[in-house]
Amino acid sequence: VLPWLLAALPSGLPLASAYEGRRVNIEEHAQEWFMAGTAIPIPDSLVLTPGVPGRMGQIWRLRPVPSNDFEVQLTFRAKRPEKRDVEQDGFALWYVEENATQALFNLSKSHAHNQEEIVAGTWGHPFLSQEFDLSGYRGKYKGLGVFFAESQNPSVTAIANDGSKQVKWGTDIPNAEALKFDFAAGTSERGLGADVAIKVRVQPKEVVVEAEGKGSIKLQASLPPGGYVGISTFGGSLEPKIHEPAVKSMRFEVLKLDVSNKDPNAKPAEKEVHAILEAEARKPEEISDDVLRESSSFKDHRAESDAIKDLTNMVFKLVVETQPMRTQMLQAIETLGKRISTMETNFAELKAEIDKKSGHKLSEEFSNIKKELSSLSSVAATATQERHKKLETLHSDIADVHKSANSPDVIDKHLDKLSQSNSKVLDKLTSEHQMMFGVSIAAIAFIVIAGLSLYNKFRCWEKKHVL
Repeated sequence: VLPWLLAALPSGLPLASAYEGRRVNIEEHAQEWFMAGTAIPIPDSLVLTPGVPGRMGQIWRLRPVPSNDFEVQLTFRAKRPEKRDVEQDGFALWYVEENATQALFNLSKSHAHNQEEIVAGTWGHPFLSQEFDLSGYRGKYKGLGVFFAESQNPSVTAIANDGSKQVKWGTDIPNAEALKFDFAAGTSERGLGADVAIKVRVQPKEVVVEAEGKGSIKLQASLPPGGYVGISTFGGSLEPKIHEPAVKSMRFEVLKLDVSNKDPNAKPAEKEVHAILEAEARKPEEISDDVLRESSSFKDHRAESDAIKDLTNMVFKLVVETQPMRTQMLQAIETLGKRISTMETNFAELKAEIDKKSGHKLSEEFSNIKKELSSLSSVAATATQERHKKLETLHSDIADVHKSANSPDVIDKHLDKLSQSNSKVLDKLTSEHQMMFGVSIAAIAFIVIAGLSLYNKFRCWEKKHVL
């Protein structure tokens, strides 16, 4: 019955509408009434339209009135916008033969509650195609319509129709018998107008519409029993139009809608029906519960959003906590860099001072010594390789001589002499090699001793420089 509202409530929970710490039982309300469009139940009242142009609001009783002897009591408040920008702005109280709930249910569900069509301003086309063209209901209705027109001359008009006549705003509403008074005058809660009380007394041969303190309208009409009571409203034209956010229409809020069966033979349950339920106070723990949040189809997305939010908070906390440490590390690195730069500068100055006092550039001399040792080692290695090559050539020549000689003894004598001379050469080479090795050892020892003495001088000068 209330698909747009029931879908928002979790299963297994009492169906309730909460507002300002109070609540009403929607389950009981849904058993008697159908609502669609902008109709919003709140404790102690029903917002029929919040003042949004180009929208429709409906409330209809699900069960028919079993007799044609009954009374409808309506109390409402209205608020007029500061600037009038829409047409056909008003609402109507109905008693019709048609079951309006069945006629409007699918249309409302598919179009009046369709967000894309509402934004595009095209939701009204299906209503027009099925002749719902008068304040949210049919212009060719069978029954009674009480119209509250808000224009330059606000009025209340009652018209009985058998379905053959097309009732139109401006032409038939208002008519000559209309009660003309400003039903949006005065002030009350939430900036609305003063309370307006309307009583509609339906009898088998007569209908009386009375506005408290403003007069009454009498109609000679025979309305059949078994009709349906409802209220519908529409602000603006049903033609496709996208209204600006600043554009407003009339706001209507129903405070009382009671249907009383005056038939003496009526059952007790059919005697009186209330559309506005009394609110009961909510417990503090219930006020803190977010029913829509818990029952929404986007609950999982909210859980993911909460997880992302928690992760963001953790990252932010980590960044905040580590930022001082990172700052200290950066400062320590900068300080260390400055100290190293200062030390390099001090060493450069110390080196310059040593060179100045000694009269020599010790670093250049040390580099020259390293170059000389390196070149000496290279020369020795080259000479050794050349000698090895000569020996190999000599051995190959001897082998050739052995092959070509006629007398081996003569060759042996020559070889002995050659061997002796070779031994002498080897001994001489060995002695020279030993001498070169000794010279190298002496040079290395000299370099080590010179380096140690230089290091000792550096230490002494450094101590003097520090002191």
